[in-house]
Order: sequence, then C-alpha cells, then structure tokens
Amino acid sequence: MSALAAPTIYDDALYGEPLDLPMLHRVLNTDGDIWTVGDWLIVVPPPVAHRAPDVQRMIGDIRAWTRWSSRQLARMLGTSHTTVLNAEAGRPLMEARTGDLRRRTGDVHDVVERVFLLADRDPAATARILGATARDGRSPADALQQGRPEQAYLAAIDVLRPRPTGLLVGDRPRRDGATVPLHD
Repeated sequence: MSALAAPTIYDDALYGEPLDLPMLHRVLNTDGDIWTVGDWLIVVPPPVAHRAPDVQRMIGDIRAWTRWSSRQLARMLGTSHTTVLNAEAGRPLMEARTGDLRRRTGDVHDVVERVFLLADRDPAATARILGATARDGRSPADALQQGRPEQAYLAAIDVLRPRPTGLLVGDRPRRDGATVPLHD
C-alpha cells in the first residue's frame, strides 16, 4: 500500500488486480539531467567506453608506426594475413589456430615502438631500419620472424648507429668467458 490512507490505482496494479480505469499515456520528459515518466524518475547510466582488445590495439599501432601491409606484419608475427586482418578488425580469434599470437604481437610491438622512438617518430625510417641489415649480417626483421625480439632490437640499434671501428674497438664477436662480471 502507498503512504496514503486510501489505496490508489497504483496499489491495485502493484498487487496484480486489474485496473478499473484505463491508464493515461505517460509522457517521457527528457528535459534536463533527470528524465521522468509521469511521476517516476528514470536513472540513465552513463555511457561506458570499452577499450579495444590488446591485440587489436597493438596491431593498429605497429601498422601505423611502420606502414606495413597485413602480409608484412603477418610475416613478422609468424601467422597469416587473414589472421592479422581479423585481429585488427576486432573479430574473435580461435586460440587453437592463433597459438601465442598475443605474446608474439607484444614482442613485435615493443621492438617496433622503441625503434619508432629512435627514428624520431618517422614511419618510413622505422620500416627502413627494421628491414635493413647491420654490418654483421643481422637483420631486425629476420630476428623478429624467428621470435627473438631482443636480437631484433640490438640489430636495429646497430643499423641506426653502427659500432665504431678503430684502434681500441675490435670487430670480432665476443667469446663466452672473455669478460668477467664486475662483481667477481
């Protein structure tokens, strides 16, 4: 029952009995911040912005930073270009087919982001650095394809800033055990 002493038409509707009088059409009042239907307030929740999935965002970043096609990026990720296009469009990916695509995309994203910053945020220079071959024959793109992001980053640094050669700098690769850590 309502707070009023006598039952109202709303109380009858609340308990499931048929209404004696037809209900008048209620007008939706959308003026102002609070909406009302007749005497009732309507609470409209605020819109929720959903973030793009991580793989979708990372693929978009990589393609923006390098201007690579989906086939070029697929070669770096070790997958097909249709998988790259599906992930970029936000379509669900089948785990059985994509494997560890999230990890591989994260590794490539990290390397490309660092090289992009070293290349003064120039997409053409970023793609050129990642596709070039360093003096020792290593290519950042080859290392990314092999799933070795740390080697890809070192090769990209060697392409961007080649190691100097001279009197005190050797050009031979370091041998294991040739140096001793500082703490020993």
